[in-house]
Amino acid sequence: MADTPSQVRHKLVLTTGKGTVMKPPYLSVSMKRKTKIVATMGPAVADQQSVERLKQAGMNVARLNCSHGDWETKRDFVRWIRELHDGMNPIGILADLQGPKFRIAEVDGGVVVLNKDQSLTLGHGHGATIPMYDDEVFAAMAKGDRLLFGDGDVEVKLGNHSGGLFEGKAVTGGKIKSRQGVTLVGKSFDVPPLTKKDLADIESAATFGVDFIALSYVRCGDDMRRLRQVVDKFDPMIKLVAKVETRDALNDIDDVVAASDAVMVARGDLGLQMDLEDVPLAQKRIIRRSHMAGKPVITATQMLESMVTNGRPTRAEVSDVANAILDGTDAVMLSGETASGAYPIEAVQVMARVAEKAESIVDHSTFLTDSSTWPKHNEQTEAVALAAVSLANTLKVKAILATSSSGLTPRLVAKFRPKAPIYCATWHPRIQNNNSLVWGVQSINMPPTSDTDEAVDYLISSFVKMKLLKLGDRVVVTAGVPVGSVGSTNMVQVRTVI
Repeated sequence: MADTPSQVRHKLVLTTGKGTVMKPPYLSVSMKRKTKIVATMGPAVADQQSVERLKQAGMNVARLNCSHGDWETKRDFVRWIRELHDGMNPIGILADLQGPKFRIAEVDGGVVVLNKDQSLTLGHGHGATIPMYDDEVFAAMAKGDRLLFGDGDVEVKLGNHSGGLFEGKAVTGGKIKSRQGVTLVGKSFDVPPLTKKDLADIESAATFGVDFIALSYVRCGDDMRRLRQVVDKFDPMIKLVAKVETRDALNDIDDVVAASDAVMVARGDLGLQMDLEDVPLAQKRIIRRSHMAGKPVITATQMLESMVTNGRPTRAEVSDVANAILDGTDAVMLSGETASGAYPIEAVQVMARVAEKAESIVDHSTFLTDSSTWPKHNEQTEAVALAAVSLANTLKVKAILATSSSGLTPRLVAKFRPKAPIYCATWHPRIQNNNSLVWGVQSINMPPTSDTDEAVDYLISSFVKMKLLKLGDRVVVTAGVPVGSVGSTNMVQVRTVI
């Protein structure tokens, strides 16, 4: 490990040991912020120009919601997104599976209006006010349980049970519509983690070449391992995202994180599974455990909800986004704001501005201080990443440069939240796409090479060409010898670009 500056002469054309000419690509403008933005595709952005505007506004990952639309429509989004790739920081694509969503049956007239304290009946018995035919839901129901309908606007407390019917009383009044979703507070249903629809969506997602697949209603780490077995049959390169939105998953959070490539704080259903006042603490816990494991974490749901209909967010929403970033989230997500809202581009622009401002007050030193108590999951690579960040912070370098064949090195460098940006070169376009979700990482793709020095020179030259580095800049470089081997990161150098 070198701890004294050395010098490297940048080259705009490099030659590998095999005589292949390596020309740095034309690179797009880098982003100023380090927090990534996930934007959901939908009818509000259903043309190529809108998707391009989302990218220009700051979108890093495009979410395809499998609960809505068909794969013919999603095919267009995938094509438009891939055509936007211009050499640096491609847009990642995340397919979000629907999971085992339970709904009530058709109600008389399509809508039932309940008043507070009104009595009613629920179940599959004759004459039920709210008909429910899913055996899994009915089997989990018991006297004293609380049922929430839709987004939790209507709450019903269960009473006695007889003949396929539960008595109930409306705790909060409101409208219950046919086929509306139902949640049993604090309980999970005994169902497989993947539905027939999920399995079909996985095959389509893999066929279209998505980068991430998210599993809804995860209950334990084994649910993610089951998903891994299924996805590997189609494409082992796809990264898996665990959506933590059940109490069971929160109770098993360490194993859920361990079995996943990334985690999502899915606050919508999480807020139905527990008391609302518990959600902020659960969010902090999920972010903390994911961060300690070096796994990217997305904070999602209603972050700028008012921008579905308004061109300006509320102050509370802006504070919510900023606090998630200060907690250490890698990414923040927009759902209806971009999928069906009236101001999709503006929502991404606001998110980007808030992220950049919040990052300006992050205390980076706390991440290095806390790291002494964190578990070491990838001892050699993690130790090198920690050393690189420590050097970079101490010397106030312009950037941290990393070469990577698997994406592990930049992800672990990002874990320690350096002040300097992280510039990465990788040999696999899919790894470059995966970096779209990792905090602070900006990446390019490069031709394979068998020489570490050539790889590092290529990396430096590329970022010099796009004017992110200049003569006299000091950088920290981390790489592996031999180059290109997974898990071989074993070198840290301080260099000056001349």
